[in-house]
Amino acid sequence: MALRTLYQTLLDSDLARLHVIAQQWGVPLVAERKPDVAAELADAMARAEAVERVLADLDDAARTALDDLLRRGGALPWAIFTRRWGELRAVGPGRLEREELWRQPVSAVEQLWYLGLVQRAFAAWPGGQVEMAFTPEELRLYMPVPAPLEVTLPEPSIPPTHQVPGTDVLADDLVTLFAALQMETLDPPAASEKTAWLRLPQARALLETLALEQGWLLHDERDALRPAAEPMLAWLQADSWSQWAALARAWMASARWNDLAAVPTLRPDPARALWNSEWPTDPRTARQAFLDVLRCCAPNTWYTITEFVAFVREQNMDFLRPDGDYDAWALRDAVTQKPLRGIEAWDAIEGAWIAFVITGPLYWLGMVDLGDEPPARFRLSEAGAALLELGAPPQLPEPPPLRLSETGVVAAPLRRRYARFQVRRIARPLAWGEDYRYRLTPSSLTLARQQRISVARILAFLEEATEQALPAHLRAAIENAYQGGEPARLEQVWLLRAPDPAVLAQPALRRFISESLGEGLALIYAADREHVRVALARNGILPETDI
Repeated sequence: MALRTLYQTLLDSDLARLHVIAQQWGVPLVAERKPDVAAELADAMARAEAVERVLADLDDAARTALDDLLRRGGALPWAIFTRRWGELRAVGPGRLEREELWRQPVSAVEQLWYLGLVQRAFAAWPGGQVEMAFTPEELRLYMPVPAPLEVTLPEPSIPPTHQVPGTDVLADDLVTLFAALQMETLDPPAASEKTAWLRLPQARALLETLALEQGWLLHDERDALRPAAEPMLAWLQADSWSQWAALARAWMASARWNDLAAVPTLRPDPARALWNSEWPTDPRTARQAFLDVLRCCAPNTWYTITEFVAFVREQNMDFLRPDGDYDAWALRDAVTQKPLRGIEAWDAIEGAWIAFVITGPLYWLGMVDLGDEPPARFRLSEAGAALLELGAPPQLPEPPPLRLSETGVVAAPLRRRYARFQVRRIARPLAWGEDYRYRLTPSSLTLARQQRISVARILAFLEEATEQALPAHLRAAIENAYQGGEPARLEQVWLLRAPDPAVLAQPALRRFISESLGEGLALIYAADREHVRVALARNGILPETDI
């Protein structure tokens, strides 16, 4: 990482430090003015033999610190570098000369600083301008490349007894969302589908955010969510793995979805503005840094969440705050409202973030399997390994065709997503479980007609989706219902037998009668039965019931 030149960094230093550096490099200075001293010193330092001689005199701690910096491209946020390798005392030129502090440095950082091997400057970094520790490029040119560190892998765990596999059901929820939003203006019950029919209702906010970001959804002129026809259909018509991977990769690359804001145990401090935002982290940068650590996990191997959190802290504790500043954020514990500040809050913030991402988005997207109840262990699923480029994609079997019963109930299997979306346009939601069930009714076919879906298209679609010819009687029933007119009705009612027919004429009871069947007999709707019991009791009658 190129920051400032060696000459520029020396020019930024006071003369006392320049003389200290010159003395340790064995450079007899001739100039007196600081610009000339900086130029003379920079010329003498940027030589192979000079750099080699200074490196040979470094103690083990300073050489280790310098190698750590070089492995990272020669630059690291100053806060992180000093946390790892020690402090640099803030002293003025007079004290520096008087006490000759460079002769007994208190840390590896201080030794490197007074040798000029490490400099300071502000530079662009994830999160904004950050003060960096760096080795000027003119010196790095003559430094050997340090050997890469051996990465310690996380410690595996025994397989849990209770296991919950991660699957692609979030893709099925996306179809549910598409269908409900598509029908919402035509079919009021569709609004409830967006919650009642979601298999992972807790992931709805994530799903909507990703769908908007990918262009599958958009806001209409009334700011309501609506499917964007072409992008939505392109996703619906893709194969099952492509649908799964598209959703997972949308989260992996998302700039809009902030995992930190979704951690249930954290809240922003209402008393402070954080970089003009409640949540100060860059969600995409943090997520990518975390996924790099997650790639250390072996596929099909179980790990405890607690030990993996400790592993992340050891390998890349600054993944959420790449500037290394643990005092800048103002977050609170969501329950106690206790402020969470400093490195001491790492487990409460970073640790909670990791646990949430594993049991939340990674599981919702089918990238991990979970173990124990509540979840305490995880492993990369076959899909997760593939998405992290650690293995091949899973082989997903082709879902069976739709099934159509003689009574007009359509069953859509999981992953038969494009067909299910089309079914919702012509049929009413019925139930969901191992599959999704819909019922063809006169009202649903009326809605199809309002969408300008011809009866010929409906019949052709059903035959294609079920891979069977429609029975003649069902074809005729669909055609008749599509034409409109007074439909047959099948309703749930109760039969009321009154010993005294006059009771049925009471106004308080008469308004609940659906149909009179004769002397002392009437039908009432099931929904009104409690009202009828009250009316009978007020007339001095306690009814006998079968249920």
